[in-house]
Amino acid sequence: MTIDAAAKTMTTTIKSAAFAVILLGACGEPAPDQSEPLAPIPNSIFATEASRQWRLPLEILEISGMAVSPDGRLFAHDDERAVIYEINAEDGAFVNRFALGAPLTGDFEGLAIDNDGVFWMITSEGQVLRFTEGEDGRRVQYETLDTGLRRTCEIEGLAFLAAADSLIIACKENHARDMRDTIALYQWRPGGEATLWRTFALEDVQAIIGVEHFRPSSIEFDPRSGRTILLSASDPALIELEGERVVAARRLGRIHTQAEGAAIMPDGSLVISDEGSDTRALLSVYDRVSQ
Repeated sequence: MTIDAAAKTMTTTIKSAAFAVILLGACGEPAPDQSEPLAPIPNSIFATEASRQWRLPLEILEISGMAVSPDGRLFAHDDERAVIYEINAEDGAFVNRFALGAPLTGDFEGLAIDNDGVFWMITSEGQVLRFTEGEDGRRVQYETLDTGLRRTCEIEGLAFLAAADSLIIACKENHARDMRDTIALYQWRPGGEATLWRTFALEDVQAIIGVEHFRPSSIEFDPRSGRTILLSASDPALIELEGERVVAARRLGRIHTQAEGAAIMPDGSLVISDEGSDTRALLSVYDRVSQ
């Protein structure tokens, strides 16, 4: 069964009761300029420095995964609460928010939206929540599915691969001893278990970027170039891959303290989210410089 077919079988009745949220600001604030001038990134399809950055409201301090809907809207989710936010990437303002359940609590690590507009959110242990967009302030029903990866790795990234009608899962840490020096990506569809899709030697990737610890925190696919974008929160960095080959890599500027999410906007720009710690969460937009 394809993801498209499986999604159509889900009941997505929206409950009428509104869920409680504390509104600590409806729009973002410009982030202070803390970045030093950086050299151009050879072969990258994205600008070297962010064209705009926003500090988000405290309500989403622990921002995690992000995804873009088929009609071009940006969504993000909280790390510990199953609350989904629609964010305006032009000013960091919240457009809409809805919750799964009361909301549901857990360790939520990645978000994807397929071509039919069905949402998929994954936990660190490989449980996938499937649901549809809710009205502002409402609760939605969801279905829980299992990828079978709980004993395989700790998960931190999720993306929809349209060409394969599948979800691709990025592991932050592999549990098997013989996989601990490997970056592993898995392919999954509803009704089955995840299978290994691609692997990369961790040492090679770290050497290319010049960091000690590259641990995938997000995965995204660029529809124009076909590149795979991998983000690391530990030693903040980003790599662009064509197939199994790294074609561009960069350390992220010092303002990126915990890069947790990545998404490609309709204009081809790259959006990166950083979880807040001593300050508010950060949204950064990197313009596209190449097709």
